[in-house]
Amino acid sequence: AVRSFVTTPAPARPAISVEGRRAFAFKGVEKRFGDKTVLDGIDLDVPVGQFVAVIGKSGCGKSTLLRLLAGLDRPTSGSLTLGAEEEGHSRTRFMFQEPRLLPWASVVKNVEVGLTGLASGTQARQRALDILGEVGLADRADEWPSVLSGGQKRRVALARALVSHPQVLALDETPGALDGLT
Repeated sequence: AVRSFVTTPAPARPAISVEGRRAFAFKGVEKRFGDKTVLDGIDLDVPVGQFVAVIGKSGCGKSTLLRLLAGLDRPTSGSLTLGAEEEGHSRTRFMFQEPRLLPWASVVKNVEVGLTGLASGTQARQRALDILGEVGLADRADEWPSVLSGGQKRRVALARALVSHPQVLALDETPGALDGLT
């Protein structure tokens, strides 16, 4: 079970960025699955603009922590605050270990999924095309995921996560699996 995130001595006050804003905070978070405790007493404050890496052996709760952060699961106890909202996940995006693309949707449509509820129609398509350009896949926009390489599929998944300009981006073991163009 993950028990601590201490890498340097923590200040007595919550971590606040230069802008005075917190990206997210875990306070006494615990997560159990039946009798198995996976996360126990997690306290973590992260200011806006900071990168955090969670490192540990397989099965220690890293993915569970990210799933809580993304709102895909709820803590058994404790609290999670995103920005100024307790458990407000609308500005958080999660990139899974696998690309998880929709096989029946084109590359650009897969990216547009990241804009659900935020943009639609031509605006969504243009934003998706712009971000595909940033990850080097604008020329593959109208192709099917089945014709892409593994690294290209991961770049589509990254584009889908980035297209909404999230406040918090949770990456589950993905950077090492991205190809060299990313």
